Amino acid sequence: MSRAEGFSTRCIHAGEAPDPTTGAHGVPLYQNVTYAFETNGQVEAMRGGERPHFTYSPRGNPTVRCFELKMADLEGTESSVALNSGMAAISGALLTLLSDGGHVVASDQLYDLTRAFLREDLPSYGGSANFVDLSDASAIEDAITTETRAIYAEPFSNPLLRVTDVRMLAEIARKNELLVIVDNTFLSPALLRPVHLGADIVIHSATKYLSGNGQVQGGVISGPRRLIERIRSRALHLGTALSPFAAWLLLAGIHSLPLRMQRHSENAFHLASVLAAHPAVEAVHYPGIESDPGHELAKSLVGPGDDRFGGMIAVSLAGGREVFGPFLDSLRLCTIAVSLGDSSTLVWPWHCGNLVRVSTGLEDFPDLEADLVQALNGVIPVAAVM
Repeated sequence: MSRAEGFSTRCIHAGEAPDPTTGAHGVPLYQNVTYAFETNGQVEAMRGGERPHFTYSPRGNPTVRCFELKMADLEGTESSVALNSGMAAISGALLTLLSDGGHVVASDQLYDLTRAFLREDLPSYGGSANFVDLSDASAIEDAITTETRAIYAEPFSNPLLRVTDVRMLAEIARKNELLVIVDNTFLSPALLRPVHLGADIVIHSATKYLSGNGQVQGGVISGPRRLIERIRSRALHLGTALSPFAAWLLLAGIHSLPLRMQRHSENAFHLASVLAAHPAVEAVHYPGIESDPGHELAKSLVGPGDDRFGGMIAVSLAGGREVFGPFLDSLRLCTIAVSLGDSSTLVWPWHCGNLVRVSTGLEDFPDLEADLVQALNGVIPVAAVM
């Protein structure tokens, strides 16, 4: 864009313009796979770098390209590459950077499939990982080896919402000539732009908040052009390009991203406050409330205000796993479902312990509060009643 417009303006306009052929307002869906040349001279000009031209959709598509341009603008990076899922983005970035003997220092609290990829798959491609508490600078330094190339983090971890100081990671990385890779899915660029804090590469499962409706799957990686082009080449070999239809839906979803993230965050803040006071709840993990151990650090990352901490909450139930059934089965408005970032509230029992993850939706808060409170009232421990 021509100047530094505001974030909401860029969510709507960055990477987009009226279609040059038809004048259509809004990026068209270019669903076709192949692109024609009028002459062999055009082919040679394209091959020689004299005249850009799309050739084959897995190598580049106009709709997908507009989405990539938008994401690079929103993240403040040189380039972005869009892939067909969040895990395609995570694995594509890590394989490209680590598969020939590279090592990564990763958070010990990560999305379970990311952790499984680092433990089970990366070694078979020649890479390796250590998992450490990224709040401990000494532990990070101790884990760095001569093969280490990157530090990998989630600013608000999945599922416990542990807060990671991206600035501190960037300082350690600069000192050791490493990259900082951040999965920012939980917050989105509407709330946190990790590159502004010193990160090098930012990953999103676009399926979540970038989409906002639970109807499209995708992933995106943003960073320096020299790294993104390497990842793009790997993605071409692996066949993980984003579909044009998915990109078209994502472009539309991002238009409302700032408004949605504000509402997600406001609902989550008020809900976390209600849950923290309920006798059926043992603990609430949400960096937006003062009782959370990561609250002050979170404020330093995303800024003050109840609408800055995202929509994800983790709740430990006082009754343990035995009350999962009665609690979840009593929900009337909230949906028992995995994933997150949907317009509706999704509640999911975690696979271990007494943890329930809540992806707070965009409903009217009184309705959301009433549903969760009535479900919790049915599982209040006997000791709390006496």
